[in-house]
Amino acid sequence: MGAKFGGGAVDFARAKFSGGSVNFRRAKFSGGVVTFTDALYSGGMVDFEDVTGTPQDWGPFPPTGSGG
Repeated sequence: MGAKFGGGAVDFARAKFSGGSVNFRRAKFSGGVVTFTDALYSGGMVDFEDVTGTPQDWGPFPPTGSGG
């Protein structure tokens, strides 16, 4: 909760989110490239509540910041 991603590349491409919870709540995306391209999502929850900034590619997650 409250992670900061900036100044470099963070690549969640083809990451698999399944059966558990992943919390990006209050994460800050700035000054770098963050992608969820072709990430796989099934079951569980991926939480993007109160995110600042936006990834360059949300992949399967809605760009409103509400995954799951």
